[in-house]
Amino acid sequence: MATRTDFSPEQWQALRNAPQLVALATAAAGNSGLFGSLSEGMAMASTMAEALRGEQPLLKEIFGKDDMRAAQDEIKGMLKSVTDRSALNATLQKAATDAVSAALAALSAKGATVDAAAFRTLLAGIGDKVANASTEGGFLGIGGERVSDGERQFLSQLNALVGTKLV
Repeated sequence: MATRTDFSPEQWQALRNAPQLVALATAAAGNSGLFGSLSEGMAMASTMAEALRGEQPLLKEIFGKDDMRAAQDEIKGMLKSVTDRSALNATLQKAATDAVSAALAALSAKGATVDAAAFRTLLAGIGDKVANASTEGGFLGIGGERVSDGERQFLSQLNALVGTKLV
């Protein structure tokens, strides 16, 4: 089992940031509104709690308090210069796919096949849970569709990277 000390700072940054970037990119790809956004945030929080209770030491490290805070600070810094919604979506999706690719490459380079499988499952699960957390395009949670076209498009990219097919 791999741990933080097995990775360079750049590799760890990708591993640490990828889950949050996937959640944000999935949420931004939809148009959930206030209540939907709250549901999407709770979907990420429940996934994090599952990982912390799980058996994978690497995932527990990724979701450690200090690493979560560092990832949030880096992502906030990256997004400070983004001025409109379409640029936000594009920035988040590119950052997420770049981080996922770099993280999976780092796990592969270390020969961490068990950790890589758990990480792939985690990322696909985050995308799926966030996309399905609320309906898109309805009014006050009524009507609309469970997964928007934008979310489906991003999840297609994510699933191609991680090798899964959830949505």
